[in-house]
Amino acid sequence: MINPRPIALVADIGGTHARFALANLKTLEIQNFKKLKVSDYSSLEAATESYLATLSFRPLVAGFAVAGPVGGERISLTNSSWSFTREAMRAVTATDYIAFVNDYEALAYALPRLSENDYQRVGGDLSAGQATKAVVGPGTGLGVAGLTWSRAGWCAIPGEGGHSSFAVADDEEFMILQRMHTEFGHISAEMLISGPGLASAYQILTELQGKQAVKCTTPEIVERALSRNDPVAVKVVELFASWLGRFAGDAALFYGARGGMYIGGGIAPRILDVLTVGDFRKGFDSKGRMTEYMKSIPIYVIVTDEAGLRGAAAFLSIAYEVEARA
Repeated sequence: MINPRPIALVADIGGTHARFALANLKTLEIQNFKKLKVSDYSSLEAATESYLATLSFRPLVAGFAVAGPVGGERISLTNSSWSFTREAMRAVTATDYIAFVNDYEALAYALPRLSENDYQRVGGDLSAGQATKAVVGPGTGLGVAGLTWSRAGWCAIPGEGGHSSFAVADDEEFMILQRMHTEFGHISAEMLISGPGLASAYQILTELQGKQAVKCTTPEIVERALSRNDPVAVKVVELFASWLGRFAGDAALFYGARGGMYIGGGIAPRILDVLTVGDFRKGFDSKGRMTEYMKSIPIYVIVTDEAGLRGAAAFLSIAYEVEARA
């Protein structure tokens, strides 16, 4: 018989950072949190071993939220060179039970478990308790998921909406897209509404203004924009906020997210002031005949670094309890 709801190893694995922690599967409390850089490790196995070496015991169960589809024996991260098999991770963790879930499906499970200290609201009304919720998040990629209430409790709806086509709104955006289309063909929302997308837009907009293109990292561009000493960086971050608002609004319409749209990922908390006062909310609301419908939907920018881990713990708690009853 499997011992129900033990202390578990949980992980939130993205394209830039790998977050690890221990979680109490009864309370979903997170402890022993560590954030590792993906670029510092050759594989997920190596990063996991590094974290496990810091513990005084080995958890019996584990849940990994992964930035990519999790079907099949081999799992590959969409925006990272990391690839692994379920069997290899079972061997590395030496657990009795291990589960894998898409990172934004996991994050969706965390939404009802967030407190007011974990997010900042940007407009809209207070959300209804059991109304459908949705989450999108720009980071190394662009994650999307929904969360709906059922008789069995909250049920996450995973998706790959970040790979839907980017919609152009004006001539300036069309010129940016033209440059990208020449090189890549299909331009997805993720190719602009993400860290790499922000960097690409910065380089293209610099060239369109007749200046010599300078390659900058996303953190450098954000820092330049916030310090307001680089007009191109300011413009790109403002565009990024507008694009994110429009995409989040589309996702809210798809899911009927009257319970709130949540913004995850690593970029949004860093540009919170821009999202609060700029065109972000306008982009979200401006949906023609559905504008009044959109204005009532609250937007929550997630600021805690533990949300994905709590979601992984919530998913694992559900999956593990089903296994325990089998």
